[in-house]
Amino acid sequence: MSDLTLDPSALEAYLPHRGANLLADSVTMSADRKSAVSRTRVGTADPRGRGIFARRDGAGRSCWSEPFLAELMALTGVPLLHEELSQAGQVAVFSMISKISYAFLPGLDDEVVGHATIVRQRSGFSQYATRAECGGRTILEAEVMSGAATFADIMSAPVRPLSSDSGTPVDAGLFAWKDRSVRFVDRIVSQDAAAGRVVCSYTYPADHPFVPGHFPGAPLMMGVTQWSAAADAAWVARRQFGIAGPVVAQCKITREGGAEILDVRDLVLTLDGDTPFISQTKRLAFREPVRPGDGILIEASVRPFVG
Repeated sequence: MSDLTLDPSALEAYLPHRGANLLADSVTMSADRKSAVSRTRVGTADPRGRGIFARRDGAGRSCWSEPFLAELMALTGVPLLHEELSQAGQVAVFSMISKISYAFLPGLDDEVVGHATIVRQRSGFSQYATRAECGGRTILEAEVMSGAATFADIMSAPVRPLSSDSGTPVDAGLFAWKDRSVRFVDRIVSQDAAAGRVVCSYTYPADHPFVPGHFPGAPLMMGVTQWSAAADAAWVARRQFGIAGPVVAQCKITREGGAEILDVRDLVLTLDGDTPFISQTKRLAFREPVRPGDGILIEASVRPFVG
């Protein structure tokens, strides 16, 4: 085999579980199909709708949101598995992202170059080392692990809404640095100041702009948006408990009955002016999917971070 470059049309064929609003501009796979390089420049008026990836930094500049850069790195590596998975009628699903660290956030007009290399394959799981860079500077490093599932497996999960919408609505002003569609907490359900813990709720709407792009025909809430929900809850907790500086959070997302959806270890929110920035996360472990209409509970326990 030789190197192969996939344009957006080819990427949609290689990744049938991803729509155009979640894809890179191109992915070039090595001849041995062990590594890949992506190139992406979104811009502020992207015709494919990828401007939803944006947030604003402390200076008000439009830039990439941290979780979606991690998603881009994960999708840089997934095409490497296409031939193997398609023969089995499967698609890639992410089970873990770990050792995540960010140096800075690039602007939407900047070109982001992603690197993904398969470092291990065992028992149906593939592990990648990933890196993003912009202008020759490293933005992000992370390890990603993916498994596989069929669309039938994904579609079999029932929708489980919350039994009520009790709680205090989250102050929208707390998230002035990003649009409502990429805020993933709705209400504060409970809090414990002594433990530094809040529990927030969120319902993933059926008309969310990510629905057409993430598992079309069997839509799921993106794993990285669940991570964003954990960061949002940690930011709420910091505010509720009057912590002045950076925080580190331990988080989990569950259903009302207690079933675990996501476990988050050592999520660090540092400050860029008056806005938060996910600078590190030790581990994200995904347990089960969330579908449009599902309600989730996001628990975050925070303490001051001393770096």
